[in-house]
Amino acid sequence: MSPTDVTGVPSAVEILQRLIRIDTSNPPGNERECALWLKSFLDDHGVANQILHPPEAPHRTSVVARVAGRGEAPPLLLQGHMDVVSVHGQRWSHEPFSGDIADGCVWGRGAVDMKGGLTMMLHALISAQRSEQPPPGDLILAAVADEELGGRQGAAYLVTEHPHIFESVKHAFGEIGGFTVHIRGQRFYPIMVAEKHICRIRVTFLGDGGHGSQIHSDTAMSRAARALRRMERRHPPFKIVDATRAMLEGMMGALGAREAVALRMALNPATTGMALAMMGDKVAKMLEPMFRDTISPTIISGGQQENAIPSEVQVLLDCRLLPGSSQSDIVRQVMSLVGDNAEIYVERYEDGPPTVDMTLMPYLADLIETADPGSKAIPYMVAGGTDAKWFHHIGIDTYGFTPMRLPADLDLMALFHAADERIPIDALNFGTALMHKAIYNYRG
Repeated sequence: MSPTDVTGVPSAVEILQRLIRIDTSNPPGNERECALWLKSFLDDHGVANQILHPPEAPHRTSVVARVAGRGEAPPLLLQGHMDVVSVHGQRWSHEPFSGDIADGCVWGRGAVDMKGGLTMMLHALISAQRSEQPPPGDLILAAVADEELGGRQGAAYLVTEHPHIFESVKHAFGEIGGFTVHIRGQRFYPIMVAEKHICRIRVTFLGDGGHGSQIHSDTAMSRAARALRRMERRHPPFKIVDATRAMLEGMMGALGAREAVALRMALNPATTGMALAMMGDKVAKMLEPMFRDTISPTIISGGQQENAIPSEVQVLLDCRLLPGSSQSDIVRQVMSLVGDNAEIYVERYEDGPPTVDMTLMPYLADLIETADPGSKAIPYMVAGGTDAKWFHHIGIDTYGFTPMRLPADLDLMALFHAADERIPIDALNFGTALMHKAIYNYRG
Protein backbone atom coordinates (compact mmCIF):
# COMPACT_ATOMS: atom_id res chain seq x y z
CA MET A 1 0.00 0.00 0.00
CA SER A 2 1.38 3.39 -0.98
CA PRO A 3 1.59 5.93 1.87
CA THR A 4 -0.58 8.29 -0.19
CA ASP A 5 -3.31 5.69 -0.82
CA VAL A 6 -5.02 6.13 2.53
CA THR A 7 -8.78 5.98 2.94
CA GLY A 8 -10.74 8.12 5.36
CA VAL A 9 -8.68 11.28 4.86
CA PRO A 10 -10.61 14.33 3.59
CA SER A 11 -9.39 15.85 0.35
CA ALA A 12 -6.93 18.74 0.41
CA VAL A 13 -9.63 20.98 -1.07
CA GLU A 14 -12.03 20.17 1.77
CA ILE A 15 -9.39 20.83 4.42
CA LEU A 16 -8.36 24.14 2.85
CA GLN A 17 -11.94 25.35 2.54
CA ARG A 18 -12.51 24.66 6.22
CA LEU A 19 -9.36 26.53 7.23
CA ILE A 20 -10.18 29.55 5.07
CA ARG A 21 -13.66 29.82 6.59
CA ILE A 22 -12.14 30.51 10.02
CA ASP A 23 -11.16 34.19 10.13
CA THR A 24 -7.67 34.36 11.65
CA SER A 25 -6.85 37.92 10.57
CA ASN A 26 -3.79 39.35 12.30
CA PRO A 27 -4.32 42.03 13.42
CA PRO A 28 -6.22 41.72 15.64
CA GLY A 29 -4.83 38.20 16.06
CA ASN A 30 -7.00 35.41 17.39
CA GLU A 31 -6.12 31.92 16.20
CA ARG A 32 -7.92 30.05 19.00
CA GLU A 33 -10.98 28.96 16.98
CA CYS A 34 -8.75 27.62 14.22
CA ALA A 35 -6.46 25.90 16.72
CA LEU A 36 -9.40 24.21 18.44
CA TRP A 37 -10.74 23.01 15.09
CA LEU A 38 -7.31 21.63 14.20
CA LYS A 39 -7.07 19.85 17.55
CA SER A 40 -10.49 18.26 17.04
CA PHE A 41 -9.56 17.24 13.50
CA LEU A 42 -6.30 15.67 14.68
CA ASP A 43 -8.07 13.93 17.58
CA ASP A 44 -10.60 12.44 15.16
CA HIS A 45 -7.76 10.92 13.15
CA GLY A 46 -5.83 9.60 16.14
CA VAL A 47 -2.90 12.05 15.95
CA ALA A 48 -1.30 13.01 19.26
CA ASN A 49 -1.39 16.79 19.69
CA GLN A 50 -1.43 19.66 22.14
CA ILE A 51 -2.42 23.29 22.09
CA LEU A 52 0.04 25.84 23.48
CA HIS A 53 -0.09 29.58 24.03
CA PRO A 54 1.64 32.29 26.05
CA PRO A 55 0.05 32.45 29.53
CA GLU A 56 -0.94 36.07 29.02
CA ALA A 57 -2.45 35.45 25.57
CA PRO A 58 -4.76 32.40 25.47
CA HIS A 59 -6.20 33.59 22.16
CA ARG A 60 -2.79 33.27 20.46
CA THR A 61 -2.97 29.51 20.30
CA SER A 62 -0.63 27.19 18.41
CA VAL A 63 -1.05 23.46 17.79
CA VAL A 64 1.77 20.91 17.84
CA ALA A 65 1.12 17.35 16.63
CA ARG A 66 3.34 14.29 16.25
CA VAL A 67 3.20 11.05 14.28
CA ALA A 68 5.67 8.31 15.18
CA GLY A 69 8.05 7.07 12.50
CA ARG A 70 10.15 3.94 12.08
CA GLY A 71 13.24 5.43 13.74
CA GLU A 72 15.28 5.32 10.53
CA ALA A 73 15.61 9.11 10.16
CA PRO A 74 15.64 12.17 12.40
CA PRO A 75 12.29 13.83 13.15
CA LEU A 76 11.10 16.20 10.42
CA LEU A 77 9.29 19.43 11.27
CA LEU A 78 6.44 20.76 9.14
CA GLN A 79 5.87 24.34 10.26
CA GLY A 80 3.19 26.70 9.03
CA HIS A 81 1.10 29.56 10.33
CA MET A 82 -2.65 29.81 10.86
CA ASP A 83 -2.92 33.59 10.91
CA VAL A 84 -3.55 35.69 7.81
CA VAL A 85 -3.35 39.38 7.00
CA SER A 86 -6.37 41.66 7.05
CA VAL A 87 -8.70 42.13 4.07
CA HIS A 88 -9.63 45.63 5.21
CA GLY A 89 -10.17 48.02 2.32
CA GLN A 90 -9.81 45.35 -0.37
CA ARG A 91 -12.37 44.50 -3.04
CA TRP A 92 -12.74 40.80 -3.70
CA SER A 93 -14.47 38.90 -6.49
CA HIS A 94 -15.46 36.24 -3.94
CA GLU A 95 -16.09 36.69 -0.23
CA PRO A 96 -12.61 36.38 1.33
CA PHE A 97 -13.56 33.87 4.03
CA SER A 98 -15.84 31.72 1.89
CA GLY A 99 -13.44 29.14 0.47
CA ASP A 100 -15.42 29.36 -2.77
CA ILE A 101 -14.45 27.19 -5.73
CA ALA A 102 -14.45 29.03 -9.05
CA ASP A 103 -12.36 28.96 -12.23
CA GLY A 104 -10.54 25.85 -11.00
CA CYS A 105 -9.30 27.57 -7.83
CA VAL A 106 -10.05 27.72 -4.12
CA TRP A 107 -10.55 31.40 -3.26
CA GLY A 108 -10.02 33.12 0.05
CA ARG A 109 -7.64 34.82 2.40
CA GLY A 110 -4.84 32.43 3.23
CA ALA A 111 -5.21 30.26 0.14
CA VAL A 112 -1.51 30.80 -0.61
CA ASP A 113 -0.31 32.51 2.58
CA MET A 114 -0.34 30.03 4.02
CA LYS A 115 -3.36 27.85 4.69
CA GLY A 116 -2.78 26.14 1.34
CA GLY A 117 0.69 25.04 2.47
CA LEU A 118 -0.63 24.15 5.92
CA THR A 119 -3.23 21.97 4.21
CA MET A 120 -0.50 20.05 2.35
CA MET A 121 1.29 19.43 5.65
CA LEU A 122 -1.86 18.48 7.52
CA HIS A 123 -3.00 16.06 4.81
CA ALA A 124 0.44 14.41 4.78
CA LEU A 125 0.47 14.10 8.57
CA ILE A 126 -3.02 12.56 8.78
CA SER A 127 -2.24 10.18 5.92
CA ALA A 128 0.98 9.06 7.62
CA GLN A 129 -0.92 8.38 10.84
CA ARG A 130 -3.53 6.28 9.05
CA SER A 131 -1.13 4.49 6.73
CA GLU A 132 0.04 0.93 7.35
CA GLN A 133 3.55 2.18 6.53
CA PRO A 134 4.92 4.74 9.03
CA PRO A 135 7.32 7.41 7.74
CA PRO A 136 11.06 6.85 8.26
CA GLY A 137 11.24 9.38 11.09
CA ASP A 138 8.78 11.10 13.40
CA LEU A 139 6.73 13.89 11.86
CA ILE A 140 6.07 17.03 13.88
CA LEU A 141 3.48 19.56 12.73
CA ALA A 142 3.63 23.04 14.26
CA ALA A 143 0.61 25.12 13.21
CA VAL A 144 1.54 28.44 14.78
CA ALA A 145 0.01 31.78 15.60
CA ASP A 146 1.23 35.31 14.93
CA GLU A 147 3.62 34.84 11.97
CA GLU A 148 2.21 37.82 10.09
CA LEU A 149 3.24 40.21 12.87
CA GLY A 150 6.59 38.65 13.67
CA GLY A 151 5.84 35.35 15.38
CA ARG A 152 6.71 36.33 18.93
CA GLN A 153 3.50 34.80 20.32
CA GLY A 154 3.73 31.78 18.06
CA ALA A 155 6.96 30.20 16.83
CA ALA A 156 9.18 32.30 19.11
CA TYR A 157 7.13 31.26 22.14
CA LEU A 158 7.38 27.57 21.18
CA VAL A 159 11.15 27.52 20.70
CA THR A 160 11.75 29.56 23.85
CA GLU A 161 9.37 27.85 26.26
CA HIS A 162 8.98 24.37 24.72
CA PRO A 163 12.22 23.58 22.87
CA HIS A 164 12.11 19.93 24.03
CA ILE A 165 9.30 19.32 21.52
CA PHE A 166 11.80 19.79 18.70
CA GLU A 167 14.67 17.74 20.11
CA SER A 168 16.83 16.07 17.43
CA VAL A 169 15.08 17.94 14.58
CA LYS A 170 17.56 19.07 11.92
CA HIS A 171 15.29 20.26 9.11
CA ALA A 172 11.87 21.78 8.57
CA PHE A 173 9.60 22.41 5.62
CA GLY A 174 7.83 25.77 5.69
CA GLU A 175 6.95 28.68 3.47
CA ILE A 176 7.78 30.02 0.80
CA GLY A 177 8.97 27.87 -2.09
CA GLY A 178 8.48 25.11 -4.59
CA PHE A 179 6.12 27.06 -6.85
CA THR A 180 6.51 27.57 -10.59
CA VAL A 181 8.09 30.76 -11.91
CA HIS A 182 8.04 31.07 -15.70
CA ILE A 183 11.03 32.94 -17.17
CA ARG A 184 11.72 33.06 -20.90
CA GLY A 185 9.75 29.85 -21.47
CA GLN A 186 11.60 27.94 -18.74
CA ARG A 187 9.88 26.64 -15.61
CA PHE A 188 11.83 27.35 -12.43
CA TYR A 189 10.91 26.23 -8.91
CA PRO A 190 12.54 28.50 -6.29
CA ILE A 191 13.09 26.78 -2.94
CA MET A 192 13.66 29.15 -0.04
CA VAL A 193 16.96 28.49 1.73
CA ALA A 194 17.46 31.95 3.26
CA GLU A 195 15.53 35.06 4.19
CA LYS A 196 16.25 38.67 4.94
CA HIS A 197 15.95 39.87 8.49
CA ILE A 198 13.99 42.79 9.87
CA CYS A 199 14.96 46.15 11.29
CA ARG A 200 12.19 48.66 12.03
CA ILE A 201 13.44 52.21 12.48
CA ARG A 202 11.44 55.23 13.59
CA VAL A 203 12.78 58.56 12.37
CA THR A 204 11.57 61.76 14.05
CA PHE A 205 12.09 64.91 11.98
CA LEU A 206 12.28 68.12 13.99
CA GLY A 207 11.49 71.70 13.03
CA ASP A 208 9.87 74.90 14.22
CA GLY A 209 6.10 74.86 14.55
CA GLY A 210 3.85 77.77 13.82
CA HIS A 211 0.50 79.03 12.58
CA GLY A 212 -0.83 77.46 9.39
CA SER A 213 -1.71 80.87 7.93
CA GLN A 214 1.94 81.90 7.71
CA ILE A 215 4.62 80.94 5.18
CA HIS A 216 7.12 78.47 6.61
CA SER A 217 10.24 76.87 5.20
CA ASP A 218 12.45 74.00 6.32
CA THR A 219 9.78 72.53 8.60
CA ALA A 220 9.72 69.05 10.06
CA MET A 221 7.23 68.18 7.30
CA SER A 222 9.44 69.45 4.48
CA ARG A 223 12.51 67.77 5.98
CA ALA A 224 10.61 64.48 6.05
CA ALA A 225 9.49 65.00 2.45
CA ARG A 226 13.06 65.61 1.26
CA ALA A 227 14.29 62.51 3.08
CA LEU A 228 11.55 60.40 1.52
CA ARG A 229 12.53 61.61 -1.92
CA ARG A 230 16.16 60.68 -1.22
CA MET A 231 15.01 57.19 -0.20
CA GLU A 232 13.36 56.84 -3.61
CA ARG A 233 16.53 57.84 -5.44
CA ARG A 234 19.35 56.44 -3.31
CA HIS A 235 19.40 52.80 -2.31
CA PRO A 236 21.81 50.69 -0.27
CA PRO A 237 24.66 49.21 -2.32
CA PHE A 238 24.40 45.90 -4.16
CA LYS A 239 25.84 42.86 -2.38
CA ILE A 240 26.12 39.24 -3.49
CA VAL A 241 25.22 36.71 -0.80
CA ASP A 242 25.53 32.93 -0.97
CA ALA A 243 21.83 32.22 -1.61
CA THR A 244 21.61 34.70 -4.47
CA ARG A 245 24.81 33.42 -6.06
CA ALA A 246 23.55 29.83 -5.91
CA MET A 247 20.22 30.86 -7.43
CA LEU A 248 21.77 32.71 -10.37
CA GLU A 249 24.28 29.96 -11.06
CA GLY A 250 21.40 27.47 -11.10
CA MET A 251 19.50 29.58 -13.62
CA MET A 252 22.39 30.14 -16.02
CA GLY A 253 22.42 26.69 -17.56
CA ALA A 254 18.66 26.65 -18.12
CA LEU A 255 18.33 29.95 -19.99
CA GLY A 256 19.62 31.26 -23.28
CA ALA A 257 22.97 32.92 -23.93
CA ARG A 258 21.66 36.48 -23.56
CA GLU A 259 20.02 35.73 -20.21
CA ALA A 260 23.15 33.91 -19.01
CA VAL A 261 25.24 36.99 -19.78
CA ALA A 262 22.88 39.15 -17.73
CA LEU A 263 22.96 36.70 -14.81
CA ARG A 264 26.75 36.60 -14.90
CA MET A 265 26.83 40.41 -14.86
CA ALA A 266 24.45 40.41 -11.88
CA LEU A 267 27.02 38.49 -9.85
CA ASN A 268 29.34 41.51 -9.95
CA PRO A 269 28.05 44.35 -7.72
CA ALA A 270 29.57 46.87 -10.16
CA THR A 271 27.27 45.65 -12.95
CA THR A 272 24.27 44.31 -11.01
CA GLY A 273 22.12 47.36 -11.78
CA MET A 274 22.83 47.11 -15.49
CA ALA A 275 22.03 43.39 -15.43
CA LEU A 276 18.68 43.95 -13.72
CA ALA A 277 17.75 46.51 -16.37
CA MET A 278 18.48 43.92 -19.07
CA MET A 279 16.15 41.37 -17.43
CA GLY A 280 12.94 43.37 -17.79
CA ASP A 281 10.67 44.88 -15.16
CA LYS A 282 8.95 41.68 -13.97
CA VAL A 283 12.13 39.69 -13.36
CA ALA A 284 14.04 42.68 -12.01
CA LYS A 285 11.29 43.46 -9.52
CA MET A 286 11.49 39.92 -8.18
CA LEU A 287 15.30 39.79 -8.04
CA GLU A 288 16.43 43.25 -6.91
CA PRO A 289 15.60 42.81 -3.18
CA MET A 290 17.89 39.77 -3.17
CA PHE A 291 20.87 41.98 -4.05
CA ARG A 292 20.65 44.67 -1.39
CA ASP A 293 19.22 45.81 1.90
CA THR A 294 15.98 47.72 1.47
CA ILE A 295 14.49 50.74 3.23
CA SER A 296 10.74 51.27 2.82
CA PRO A 297 8.71 54.04 4.52
CA THR A 298 5.43 52.54 5.71
CA ILE A 299 3.81 54.88 8.26
CA ILE A 300 3.94 58.68 8.47
CA SER A 301 2.48 60.62 11.39
CA GLY A 302 2.65 64.25 12.43
CA GLY A 303 0.46 67.15 13.40
CA GLN A 304 -2.65 67.19 15.54
CA GLN A 305 -4.30 70.45 14.60
CA GLU A 306 -5.42 71.52 11.16
CA ASN A 307 -4.17 75.10 11.46
CA ALA A 308 -0.82 74.41 13.16
CA ILE A 309 2.52 73.47 11.58
CA PRO A 310 3.84 70.40 13.46
CA SER A 311 7.25 70.60 15.10
CA GLU A 312 7.68 66.82 14.78
CA VAL A 313 6.95 64.36 11.99
CA GLN A 314 7.62 60.66 12.41
CA VAL A 315 8.29 58.14 9.67
CA LEU A 316 8.47 54.40 10.29
CA LEU A 317 10.90 52.55 8.06
CA ASP A 318 10.57 48.85 7.31
CA CYS A 319 14.15 47.77 6.59
CA ARG A 320 15.02 44.27 5.34
CA LEU A 321 18.64 43.17 5.64
CA LEU A 322 20.60 40.60 3.69
CA PRO A 323 22.31 37.76 5.58
CA GLY A 324 25.53 39.22 6.92
CA SER A 325 24.27 42.82 7.16
CA SER A 326 24.01 44.24 10.65
CA GLN A 327 21.88 46.74 12.52
CA SER A 328 24.71 49.26 12.48
CA ASP A 329 24.99 48.90 8.68
CA ILE A 330 21.39 49.89 8.07
CA VAL A 331 21.40 52.63 10.71
CA ARG A 332 24.37 54.26 8.97
CA GLN A 333 22.53 54.06 5.66
CA VAL A 334 19.40 55.66 7.14
CA MET A 335 21.45 58.43 8.75
CA SER A 336 22.93 59.29 5.37
CA LEU A 337 19.41 59.72 3.98
CA VAL A 338 17.53 61.61 6.69
CA GLY A 339 19.97 64.49 7.18
CA ASP A 340 20.35 66.72 10.23
CA ASN A 341 17.57 67.60 12.64
CA ALA A 342 16.33 64.03 12.80
CA GLU A 343 16.35 61.46 15.58
CA ILE A 344 16.67 57.72 14.85
CA TYR A 345 15.32 54.98 17.08
CA VAL A 346 15.51 51.25 16.32
CA GLU A 347 12.17 49.83 17.44
CA ARG A 348 12.75 46.23 16.41
CA TYR A 349 15.66 44.19 15.18
CA GLU A 350 15.55 40.47 14.44
CA ASP A 351 18.84 38.94 13.46
CA GLY A 352 18.89 36.04 11.04
CA PRO A 353 21.33 33.26 10.15
CA PRO A 354 24.40 34.73 8.42
CA THR A 355 25.02 31.58 6.38
CA VAL A 356 22.85 29.30 4.27
CA ASP A 357 22.30 25.57 4.72
CA MET A 358 21.97 23.77 1.37
CA THR A 359 22.02 20.17 2.61
CA LEU A 360 18.52 19.26 1.41
CA MET A 361 18.58 21.29 -1.81
CA PRO A 362 19.61 18.38 -4.11
CA TYR A 363 16.98 16.13 -2.52
CA LEU A 364 14.12 18.62 -2.90
CA ALA A 365 15.27 19.63 -6.38
CA ASP A 366 15.16 16.01 -7.52
CA LEU A 367 11.62 15.60 -6.17
CA ILE A 368 10.34 18.62 -8.05
CA GLU A 369 12.21 18.02 -11.29
CA THR A 370 10.95 14.42 -11.35
CA ALA A 371 7.37 15.57 -10.73
CA ASP A 372 7.60 18.22 -13.48
CA PRO A 373 10.07 16.98 -16.13
CA GLY A 374 11.95 19.74 -17.89
CA SER A 375 11.73 22.12 -14.95
CA LYS A 376 14.62 23.44 -12.86
CA ALA A 377 14.61 23.84 -9.07
CA ILE A 378 16.80 26.64 -7.72
CA PRO A 379 17.63 27.94 -4.24
CA TYR A 380 16.47 31.44 -3.42
CA MET A 381 16.22 33.98 -0.65
CA VAL A 382 12.81 35.37 0.25
CA ALA A 383 12.74 39.16 0.42
CA GLY A 384 10.47 39.14 3.46
CA GLY A 385 10.69 37.17 6.67
CA THR A 386 9.12 33.97 7.97
CA ASP A 387 9.14 31.90 11.15
CA ALA A 388 12.25 30.12 9.88
CA LYS A 389 14.39 32.53 11.89
CA TRP A 390 12.88 31.38 15.19
CA PHE A 391 13.42 27.69 14.50
CA HIS A 392 16.99 28.45 13.42
CA HIS A 393 17.65 29.61 17.01
CA ILE A 394 17.37 25.97 18.14
CA GLY A 395 19.38 24.55 15.26
CA ILE A 396 16.62 23.79 12.74
CA ASP A 397 17.15 24.81 9.10
CA THR A 398 13.93 25.53 7.22
CA TYR A 399 13.39 25.03 3.50
CA GLY A 400 10.54 26.82 1.78
CA PHE A 401 8.70 23.83 0.37
CA THR A 402 4.97 24.05 -0.29
CA PRO A 403 5.08 22.89 -3.92
CA MET A 404 2.68 24.25 -6.55
CA ARG A 405 2.77 23.63 -10.30
CA LEU A 406 1.34 26.86 -11.69
CA PRO A 407 0.28 28.08 -15.14
CA ALA A 408 2.31 30.81 -16.81
CA ASP A 409 -0.48 33.38 -16.46
CA LEU A 410 -0.65 33.17 -12.66
CA ASP A 411 1.76 35.37 -10.67
CA LEU A 412 1.72 33.72 -7.26
CA MET A 413 3.76 36.38 -5.46
CA ALA A 414 1.26 39.04 -6.54
CA LEU A 415 -1.47 37.16 -4.62
CA PHE A 416 0.27 37.37 -1.24
CA HIS A 417 -1.67 39.78 1.01
CA ALA A 418 -3.74 40.89 -2.01
CA ALA A 419 -7.41 40.80 -2.95
CA ASP A 420 -8.63 37.69 -4.80
CA GLU A 421 -6.02 35.44 -3.21
CA ARG A 422 -6.55 31.93 -4.58
CA ILE A 423 -4.82 28.65 -5.33
CA PRO A 424 -5.49 26.43 -8.35
CA ILE A 425 -6.89 23.08 -7.25
CA ASP A 426 -4.41 21.30 -9.52
CA ALA A 427 -1.55 23.13 -7.78
CA LEU A 428 -2.90 22.24 -4.33
CA ASN A 429 -3.16 18.56 -5.26
CA PHE A 430 0.30 18.62 -6.88
CA GLY A 431 1.78 20.02 -3.67
CA THR A 432 -0.09 17.60 -1.44
CA ALA A 433 1.19 14.59 -3.39
CA LEU A 434 4.75 15.93 -3.41
CA MET A 435 4.62 16.65 0.34
CA HIS A 436 3.80 12.96 0.89
CA LYS A 437 6.81 11.91 -1.18
CA ALA A 438 9.08 14.41 0.55
CA ILE A 439 8.34 13.12 4.04
CA TYR A 440 8.48 9.44 3.09
CA ASN A 441 11.84 9.74 1.35
CA TYR A 442 13.46 12.06 3.90
CA ARG A 443 16.55 10.60 5.55
CA GLY A 444 18.07 13.73 7.09
